[in-house]
Amino acid sequence: MYRWVSCGRGIVSVRGEDPLFGGRYIVDPYQKCDLSCVYCDSAEECIYIKHDILERLKAECKDLERKTVILGSSTDPYQIIERRVGITRKVLRFLLEEGFPVHILTKSCLIERDIDLLRRGDVRVTVSISTLDERISSILEPKVPSPRRRLETLRRLSMDSVEVGVAIFPIIPFLTERTLPEIVELAKEAGASYVIYGYLELKGDVRIRFFDVIDRSIPSISSRLRELYRDSFRPKGYNIDGRIREICKSHGLRLFHG
Repeated sequence: MYRWVSCGRGIVSVRGEDPLFGGRYIVDPYQKCDLSCVYCDSAEECIYIKHDILERLKAECKDLERKTVILGSSTDPYQIIERRVGITRKVLRFLLEEGFPVHILTKSCLIERDIDLLRRGDVRVTVSISTLDERISSILEPKVPSPRRRLETLRRLSMDSVEVGVAIFPIIPFLTERTLPEIVELAKEAGASYVIYGYLELKGDVRIRFFDVIDRSIPSISSRLRELYRDSFRPKGYNIDGRIREICKSHGLRLFHG
């Protein structure tokens, strides 16, 4: 279900600079997301389309310092409905015409549609790939292009001189860590210059939805995962930071941890 809504603000300022995504401002053309990733707190049945966001941006950006805008901090700007309504493309064109550097976060190959804009501006694109296992990806991210297809998007953008990186996000204990080395290797080959990563966090309804899917589809790891998350929304006692640093260092990739 989709609803057109008026947005309160078009652009939100970050105090200082976002330490993970390196932006001063945040713009989200949509509220909630139709990609239905089971680990995401933005996955909902009703998606809100901010019909007046462009008008808001035109009014709010006049006096803003031209610092980096994070496009897609909370929801994917290239989710399925974007193909039909094209709000993200309009927002991106405006931001670039106004001289804002833009950092785009997505796991959708629809971003290739906007290569004509991306190659003209100061743009960085981070593509999210949490696993290369096609079966696991289809369970956790049922409406997202395959991991290999997303790597091809990285390659295509890089070949058009767009700065690209990969977000290994979220890392799910006992499930997605196996393909980490290959993700980094293939991302490097595709043109990535950096890696962003973070561990799975389970809060509120997301926790219920996530474990319901795991219990049904991957029951062999359910009890171990539940034990890790028993007392916290983060995986207590689970840390592979050192391993990730070594993998990225061996491929000459910058690393950012969320």
